Amino acid sequence: MQEEPALFRRFPRLRDVLLHVALGEWPTPVERMRELEEAHGLPGFYVKRDDLSSKAYGGNKVRKLEFVLADALARKCDGVMTMGAAGSNHVLATAIHGKSLGLSTTALLFDQTCAEYVRRNLLMDYRSGVRMVWAHSIPLIPLAFLREMTGARLRGERLYWLGPGGSSPLGCLGYVNAGLELAEQVEEGVLPEPGFVVTAMGTHGTSAGLWLGLRLSGLRSRVVGVAVVETAYCNAALWARLVNRTAALLNRLDPGIRAPQAGPSDLVYIANELGRGYAHLTPADVKAVREARELEGLQLEGTYTGKALAAALEMGRGLSGDESVLFVNTYN
Repeated sequence: MQEEPALFRRFPRLRDVLLHVALGEWPTPVERMRELEEAHGLPGFYVKRDDLSSKAYGGNKVRKLEFVLADALARKCDGVMTMGAAGSNHVLATAIHGKSLGLSTTALLFDQTCAEYVRRNLLMDYRSGVRMVWAHSIPLIPLAFLREMTGARLRGERLYWLGPGGSSPLGCLGYVNAGLELAEQVEEGVLPEPGFVVTAMGTHGTSAGLWLGLRLSGLRSRVVGVAVVETAYCNAALWARLVNRTAALLNRLDPGIRAPQAGPSDLVYIANELGRGYAHLTPADVKAVREARELEGLQLEGTYTGKALAAALEMGRGLSGDESVLFVNTYN
């Protein structure tokens, strides 16, 4: 179902100044996870099904790409260059949705622990026509970037740079939209106002946009970012910086919005599910993925959503009465 973004319904002036392409199916449903509630003794546990955001390729990247790919087209770019780990869902989502709009994808890739989904995503990257450039490690990405951008210019190609996870201020507007969409679902009685909204956090875009959207909607739900990347790259200070850059963008586009600023303490930051690091599984992570599949029929993975669900379940066990937790399933 194609619906106008909640962002435009809430702030109609943005229709005239903010470019957007329709890629997803909105709103994504919210479901109560009664089997997990019973298994863990939880008072109220819900899931926002962003895994169902698109039949072509779902997950959380679709919301971001609706705004950044519109910008790439407006700038008359031939393609998008981005970066990610070998099995990056962001790279694959960019390739699939970019291809549907006539945009090629160049991916600067760094090494990642091998897993079945990594091999699958690499094969899908190949089938989607991705130009794969192996930088091997994050510190070598800038060198690969300069080399590829120079080569593209010499070939007469114009590439649009899209940073890791699509988490630019423009990309974050996709999850500002999600926060406003969620508020509409609360108003419609689909779910009660959650005490906590829990999501995996790597490049901060999902959690940053959600926080802004929830604050702009008037909901008081706390956003919980579950770190899946090492602290040097993923922390509450970097999260607040991205929130504030996104708020500044909104206020430039429409000064009447008055988007608020955030500080690190505004995020509930959880780092104890990270384990040995990015893409390294933990016992709680593996258990959460298995229970989601067996009890709720949800397909998760261990790098992002398994760790986020493990943290959400732990948080839910500490609640009582009419308190509730909403887990955002960001996986395709």
